[in-house]
Amino acid sequence: MSFDPVAAGEAAKLERELRKGRNYKKRTSALEPFRNEIAQMYTRGYSLEIIALHLHKNHGLKKNRSTIHRYLKSIGVTRNG
Repeated sequence: MSFDPVAAGEAAKLERELRKGRNYKKRTSALEPFRNEIAQMYTRGYSLEIIALHLHKNHGLKKNRSTIHRYLKSIGVTRNG
């Protein structure tokens, strides 16, 4: 049984073309259901640590301050409005 590099290469090219056409759903954040709460607390001046504590205590969601900060940045929330 011999290996045919041309056939393997053509098969890989075909697979690549098929994969390009697929539409993958962007992964949603675990923080998304609490978006409104997080944004309101942050714009009212509460620290990321307090927001993390609130999420853990009230929703059982343990997230680091940096994760919350990245999420806020990704949805465009700033302290100044």
